[in-house]
Amino acid sequence: MGKILETKDFLRATLYGIYIYAGVMVITVITLFIISKTVPSAYIIERYKPPLATVVYDRNGKPVHTFFLERRMPVSYFQIPKHLINAFIAVEDKRFMRHYGLDFKRLVKAVIVDIYLRRPAQGGSTITQQLARNMFLTPQKLLTRKIKEMMLAVRIERTFSKQEILEKYLNLIYFGHGVYGVEAASRFYFGKEIGDLNLAESALLAAIPRSPSLYSPLRNFERARRRQRVVLKLMLKNGFITKEEYEDALDTEISIVGKREGTKEEIAPYFMDMVRRYILSRYGEDFLFKGGGKVYTTLDLDYQMAADSILKLELDKFEKVHHLEPKKEEYVRDSVNPQPPQYLQGALVTLDPNTGEILALVGGRDHDDSEFNRVIQAKRQPGSAFKPFVYLTAIDNGYYPCDKVEDLPIILNEGQENEWKPENYDKKYLGEITLRKALALSRNLATVHLVLEIGPGAVASYARRAGITSYLPPYPSLALGAVTLSPIELATGFSSIANYGYRIRPYFIKKVVDKNGVVLESHEPLRVHVFDSLSTYIVTNMLESTFTEGTARGAILHYGWNRVAAGKTGTTNEHRDSWFIGYTPGLLTCVWVGYDSLRTIYEGASGASMALPIWTLYMKKILDELPDTEFVVPQGIVFAEVCDQSGLLATQYCPVTHIEPFREGDEPQEFCNIHGPKGNIQKLLKEFQKQELEFLRSAWK
Repeated sequence: MGKILETKDFLRATLYGIYIYAGVMVITVITLFIISKTVPSAYIIERYKPPLATVVYDRNGKPVHTFFLERRMPVSYFQIPKHLINAFIAVEDKRFMRHYGLDFKRLVKAVIVDIYLRRPAQGGSTITQQLARNMFLTPQKLLTRKIKEMMLAVRIERTFSKQEILEKYLNLIYFGHGVYGVEAASRFYFGKEIGDLNLAESALLAAIPRSPSLYSPLRNFERARRRQRVVLKLMLKNGFITKEEYEDALDTEISIVGKREGTKEEIAPYFMDMVRRYILSRYGEDFLFKGGGKVYTTLDLDYQMAADSILKLELDKFEKVHHLEPKKEEYVRDSVNPQPPQYLQGALVTLDPNTGEILALVGGRDHDDSEFNRVIQAKRQPGSAFKPFVYLTAIDNGYYPCDKVEDLPIILNEGQENEWKPENYDKKYLGEITLRKALALSRNLATVHLVLEIGPGAVASYARRAGITSYLPPYPSLALGAVTLSPIELATGFSSIANYGYRIRPYFIKKVVDKNGVVLESHEPLRVHVFDSLSTYIVTNMLESTFTEGTARGAILHYGWNRVAAGKTGTTNEHRDSWFIGYTPGLLTCVWVGYDSLRTIYEGASGASMALPIWTLYMKKILDELPDTEFVVPQGIVFAEVCDQSGLLATQYCPVTHIEPFREGDEPQEFCNIHGPKGNIQKLLKEFQKQELEFLRSAWK
């Protein structure tokens, strides 16, 4: 009886064991089935594309910036040196060519070590498993992730050849410092393409992915070199290299560059902000950060680098020379409660006035301190820099540079609340002067008198046609730039003059191309004829006098400017804004200097003392190796030497003359009736009497 009971108990226990085993197996199968449903299919695996950086190029095809989540440069299997492939196989998966995704010997060893240490420590993953993890999984060491990894590895082996697996793996792995893939790593660490790597460098690259932060040669070269020797020893042990090659590689010196070739992230941050915003709005985040597209811009890298350095150096100098406070060097960035910087700011933009291409743009002194783009977003009064639109209106309505205007006091709305009494910068009056002199010397009162003659509404209309989009009040104060506008607006308006009456549309992107080479969009110059070419040329000719005899003469005297150029200074009330905008045939640059808070820069600050030096040094730098050229004279313009006083053809007796441009048929036909032999003798007699009087005074003393 007892034996029967024992047998029944045994059978019952066995049955329970079978039930438990079957239950575990069912649960395991169900679990594996559920997990398998979360593993990407072969179809998805075949179509997987890693995130690729979008590269931004300047107008000459130079790479300037990359937008990326993972910086990589894909290469094909056949571009990768054999010794680099062998280095990775030796150190990561020596049985790679023989297994089908899983290396069971290595897996068992890893499990034993993990159990012994009571924590996940030993890496048992094959190259295929690592590829699976990099493609679709997280790096966390969890059982479910490990199961997915193994399933994926088997699917990958069934989907791709060994060569394809190696190609994908070597293009995906991380090498530290934001660099992914062997090509990007080769350029970053060694400054060379992958095909130029020697055995020692290949072994060092293969040493890094196990722990990029630990084995980066930039962080600890000796530790990386020790790891490299391990790789070389494994290559020798597994028959990938000979003893002689091993010894040579150990003795090979390695030079670490640590540079992302073809990227200059510190260059043109404000310009790149514009590119980023545009691409995001048109194509979204995936294209910008993962799409591998190419954005070809109008930026000239050489111009931009010159603009960045000169603007910053000159503003630093102004702070020291004029004892301006606070200084930029004293600014402390507060990441918790960020405050806009209060130090002196500046902005610069260079256009091709013929096409509208933005060639250089500096939106502020330090993008890290302030992302506010003063070229595009800041609205400031241009002061006298607005005057060329007044003179363009006059010239297009029959005036000429030799015509006269009064530089005399004037009071508008006298005795009323809106009484306005403009003044010249120097508080002096020159009386009746030519339009050329009034513009060159930036005479406020003469310009106000001219606006009253031609009408402020007409001036506003001409400025709008030129490209000024901000509101322009049709009041006499418009003569002195009593309007707020951005530097890009002012540059656009001046381009209509520089471009012989054709208004351009400023643009900064020439072409956007996707990763397959398909052109998604392209931009061409947009030009609209808005002014008579003869009128605009005459204004350009007048603006040349700003350099030769006007407010920008300091460019010649102090900075050695010796090129043909036209331009205009601008200074606002209480010395809050300093402007200079000028152009040569083919290049136009606008410079603004001031404080964001609209405070006075310093007493006496002007466009000539602040903005002009920056403009001159910058333009000299970028034009240094280019030939000097004259402004093209349009057909229909004739020149005549004119007496400044009479406005008629000059004679040998006229004391001050200018060679003035006229529309053909409008040039003076008569000679000066003020100066002649008689008038010249009287002038000489007065000069003699003056000298004689001075002699008698000195003798008396």
